[in-house]
Amino acid sequence: MHFIGLLIAVATAIWWISRAARGAQDVADMAQGLANMPRRNRFRKKAAKRGIDLIDDPREAATILLVCVARLSKYAQQNTGNISDASIEKIVGILQSYMKISGREADELLTQMRWSAQDLVQPETALLPMSNILRDSVNHAEAEDLSDMLRKVSHADGDTTPAQRAFIDKFRERTGLAV
Repeated sequence: MHFIGLLIAVATAIWWISRAARGAQDVADMAQGLANMPRRNRFRKKAAKRGIDLIDDPREAATILLVCVARLSKYAQQNTGNISDASIEKIVGILQSYMKISGREADELLTQMRWSAQDLVQPETALLPMSNILRDSVNHAEAEDLSDMLRKVSHADGDTTPAQRAFIDKFRERTGLAV
């Protein structure tokens, strides 16, 4: 009988020791999780971004604005936001001449930025974030050049629409070019 009591006491002690060890392991795991939380939160924040939220390069921001101006044309309004071949050619030409990149690079950049801007219901919504990127990274002369680029794209499908004019005026105002 004493033997059974001793076995029960040993089994109980082993059980309590294993519970304590498991608890210590849980505390260590929680501490590790807390240590990794800032890294996980940064990753979640980046993973939640899409479209124009991913843009941080001035060349990409400028291209997004060119695409948005093209999407405000009469052609784009009549074709569910798709930009015309004339606008595409104009943007590629502008990217090559102003940004000094090859035709292939210009086409790839335009394709990527068109994909990034495809979810924009109103192209005007890209103006504020892209202007902020550009205002911090381009000088006055480069901002004037971009304004000129926007004007050229607005004429690609004929006359400039009032929406395109307003977009360009807002861009000039946001970048400090408006007089």
